[in-house]
Amino acid sequence: YMVPESDLEKGMFRLLEVDNRVVLPMQAQVRILVTAADVLHSWTVPSLGVKVDATPGRINQTSFFMNRPGLFYGQCSEICGANHSFMPITIESVKTKTFIDWIQKMSEA
Repeated sequence: YMVPESDLEKGMFRLLEVDNRVVLPMQAQVRILVTAADVLHSWTVPSLGVKVDATPGRINQTSFFMNRPGLFYGQCSEICGANHSFMPITIESVKTKTFIDWIQKMSEA
């Protein structure tokens, strides 16, 4: 979910920050499976050249490769309803070791 403006810290981006980033390893081919529960959405991260429709009752897929660490921002790019502009995506690309450590930490929580 999007971080409310009142909770933003210095350096955070309004309307782009999320409470849980999608953490993914860099230097690895990543496959994403996308669907929707309600209406048509479109999972889009322009700086990665990624756009895949999220269709109720169907699973779509795409793959991509990130060759550098960092944050990549996107959002739903299908006009899907009143809250369409409040559906940001934040991908955090990290080194493989950092990704494995993150997975272990999340599995312990």
